[in-house]
Amino acid sequence: MNSDDPLLTREQMKQFEVDIKEPYKEHESERRRGIEINAGFFEKITALSAGSMAVCASAILAISGKSDIHSGSTRMAVHDLILIADFLGASFLLAIFHNFLAAQVAKLDVAISESQFQWILFTRAASLAQMTTSPTNDETMTQVEDAVREQMSPKQSRRVKCRGSLYLCVNWAGYLSILVFGIAFALVLFYLHQLW
Repeated sequence: MNSDDPLLTREQMKQFEVDIKEPYKEHESERRRGIEINAGFFEKITALSAGSMAVCASAILAISGKSDIHSGSTRMAVHDLILIADFLGASFLLAIFHNFLAAQVAKLDVAISESQFQWILFTRAASLAQMTTSPTNDETMTQVEDAVREQMSPKQSRRVKCRGSLYLCVNWAGYLSILVFGIAFALVLFYLHQLW
């Protein structure tokens, strides 16, 4: 077999595209659903972090209003609350960053889907044109399809690569947000335990 010969014929490639279209749609649908579920979860983390920061700020203001603010135990309590508020703030910002990145992934999903739809429209229209107009040889149709694919492929490849990178960033931002929130919660439990 010559290395220049294509591995699959044009008809085999079209059949392959038809065969994988439904499983691919299901896979993409599940990925989008996963991102939506994650975004909903991190909206709750954002609300919890914001509420907890407000409680910390209220506690700090209440302690600051006391006359013995400069005593050692009061200063330590304020420093502990500020540390907890810092962790909650970091968790809050990471959860917002997670949701921002998830929105960017959704935009790329739409662009990728639109490009795939355009390709399907083109191939169906080309097949229809080939059947209804004067006979066009397969070589001409292959050249036209290759030219269109060359135009669409680099942009689509960049989108898919960017989406893959963003998925990774979305996951890491989420993991860090949960970790930092967990640390803040553990500190609250630790300091409460020390008070008793």
